[in-house]
Amino acid sequence: MRPPSSPLGVVAVGPDSPAAVLMVDLRSRTVLYANDTARQMAPGLGLPVSIDDWAGAADLRDLDGQPLEETSHPLSRVARFEPVAGQGVSAERPSDLGPRREPLWVVGLPLDAAPNLRGHALVVFLPVREREELGERAEHAHDDVRRAESRRSDDDRAAGDPGADHVPAARDAGAVREAAVLATGLSFTVGDAVDPERPLVWVNPAFTAVTGYSFEESVGRNCRFLQGPGTDPAVPARMKRALAAGEPCAETLLNYRADGTAFWNHVVLSPILDADGAVTHYVGIQSDVSGQVAADAERERAMAQAQEARRAAEAAHTRLQLLAEVSRQLSETVDPELALDRLARIVVPELGDFAVLAFVRDDATVPLVRPDSPVADQVVGAARARAPRHGLHDVSWWHRDPALLPALEQHARYRLRQLSSDGREALLSLLGPAGRVVSGSEGSDGAGRAPDDLVPEGADPAELLEQVLGLFDPGPARDALVQLAPTSLATFALRSRGRTLGLLTIGTSSGRAPLDADDLALGADIAARAGLALDRSRLFRQQRDLAEGLQRSLLSLSTAAAPAHLDVAVRYVAAAEAAQVGGDFYDVFSQPGGAGVVVIGDVMGHDTQAAAAMAQLRSIVRTLGVVGDDGPARMLTRADEVTRALGVDTTATATVVRLCEADDGADLVLEWSNAGHPPPLVLHDDGRVETLSAEQTDLLLGIDPSTHRQLQTTALPDGATLLLYTDGLVERRDQPLPVGIARLQEVAAAARCGADLEGLLEVLLTEMLPPLLSDDAALVAVRRR
Repeated sequence: MRPPSSPLGVVAVGPDSPAAVLMVDLRSRTVLYANDTARQMAPGLGLPVSIDDWAGAADLRDLDGQPLEETSHPLSRVARFEPVAGQGVSAERPSDLGPRREPLWVVGLPLDAAPNLRGHALVVFLPVREREELGERAEHAHDDVRRAESRRSDDDRAAGDPGADHVPAARDAGAVREAAVLATGLSFTVGDAVDPERPLVWVNPAFTAVTGYSFEESVGRNCRFLQGPGTDPAVPARMKRALAAGEPCAETLLNYRADGTAFWNHVVLSPILDADGAVTHYVGIQSDVSGQVAADAERERAMAQAQEARRAAEAAHTRLQLLAEVSRQLSETVDPELALDRLARIVVPELGDFAVLAFVRDDATVPLVRPDSPVADQVVGAARARAPRHGLHDVSWWHRDPALLPALEQHARYRLRQLSSDGREALLSLLGPAGRVVSGSEGSDGAGRAPDDLVPEGADPAELLEQVLGLFDPGPARDALVQLAPTSLATFALRSRGRTLGLLTIGTSSGRAPLDADDLALGADIAARAGLALDRSRLFRQQRDLAEGLQRSLLSLSTAAAPAHLDVAVRYVAAAEAAQVGGDFYDVFSQPGGAGVVVIGDVMGHDTQAAAAMAQLRSIVRTLGVVGDDGPARMLTRADEVTRALGVDTTATATVVRLCEADDGADLVLEWSNAGHPPPLVLHDDGRVETLSAEQTDLLLGIDPSTHRQLQTTALPDGATLLLYTDGLVERRDQPLPVGIARLQEVAAAARCGADLEGLLEVLLTEMLPPLLSDDAALVAVRRR
């Protein structure tokens, strides 16, 4: 079946398809002109050349590649003045029309109506989109011509014309042209290249069908009559230059029909040369490509929308990645200064060229009264007088240009102390409940503006800098800002739960686009996340400090009960987990008989129950120790019995050491008993480290009060140091307890701190503890005074 959109006799020829064009002198059977595409079909031939020679070089055949009969060869038919309304052929050589033996559509157009071109014809070869039914369509086109000729002959005979039976085929040029219109749908024109006006001398009916201008209205006029107000003048100018240079050209321009409607016209102009190589005419092949232009425009719009959507998606992905990186970096530390330092290096250069960050210290207060409150003026005024900086401290800054880092540091160190009255007002707007964004494009009144009006398009950078400089009094901060020369500047409040915890200032310099609305929205998101992170770290520090304070209060040593003959140093380091009150405890006291007792232990657990149990156990051991002169083993046994009797359900490790004077007054006698605790160490003054351990380890407290506990005895020489510690100092996931104890012995042996017990403990903590402590650690160092 034929496609419904292609009536019989119409070959699907692309409107922008290339064309091979020949100008043929029918009388001499000579090809006078061939355009570049036609030359590709028959290369190596000089013009003029006979039709037979050109046809032989091109080796035109039928669609199946079979030789053409003389009577059916299109060029022979044209030479016999026989009209060629359309015929399917194939060529031997590839060309712009397509690969070899691709189907081509041939149209012969007599030019008898064109002045100076009588006896000439245009032969046009066009590629077709499909070969199907091509032969049938060509035959149908020729049938139309033959029927038109027959009707003309019958009319002539009826009128008594004696030559009606011998009318040459070329007589019905109009029928040929009509058939060509059906066959190609393309407009053909011939223009005079000698006349300075380059008027059209011939147009085919397809030109009239497309433009609405008749043959008579078109011939004799330059084709610019098709131009109108929407025609781009650059396109006709290019065509004019090409014609003047005798070169072919192809352009698409907006033309207008006779009724004023516009259409997009694709024009291919080819010059025709005479025997001397001078351009005498030019052939135009035109097609209405309005549909194609509209489709191209729609495709471009769709592509533009797709690209915009892709850019938006990529920007959103980049934004999410940046926000995720901000969250990740800020969640890894509870130190606000370290967190803000990381944040500065993230937003630069992703969001701006430089950044300065400040935070409010935990002990500072910021007025949170609403602006419309009746006491707002009094509160704000008091805040100004009490703390001009409102507890803010610039702690981090970063610039993408290392050469400008000193200037940025100078600005950051002085900016909060050198604010002008306008600057202080702007600062208050950031610290207040609204937490408005303050940018360099705001007026001197410091009033906040809508995000899309913060950095006006086309704003003068010098004017913006002048506005920002107005926020500072003369001094180092202002001088440094001149060196930084920001082209835009925005400050965001880092807020959480209605409280301002810091400020983030981001600026851009020349060579980078100023901050726009998207940048400000991203900056606000980053500020919100940073505010939450600062608030979490602040709460963590508060809870940790509370827990550590509680722990220290439970571990306070009694000055009145301290042994007079011993020097004592203690350290307690809380774990990194907030509000995790540990079970580590220690104590040092004297017995009625003068002996000194040192206790260290660790209750299982890290919660309030463990802390309560620790406090009870410590009190029980102390009470039992200070009311009598029991030895370490007896104290642990009785403590086990008392905790069971009182219902204190806990398990703990503990070591009790008793130090008393020897009868001869020489070395101290050291007695100890160990309930599953890491063994104490004795650090001799010659660098040796001795471990106080037994062959068999006793049970932990809280398991079996009736268990027998061993009492061990040794001497503590003068100058030797007794060291007790909890497992938090030596044990962690990647370090088993024996490895940790061995490491502690090495560090202690290398310390050799002599009489300075405090220095010894500092060395041990520094060398032994990881940056992030997962368990509490307690140490007690004792030496004979």
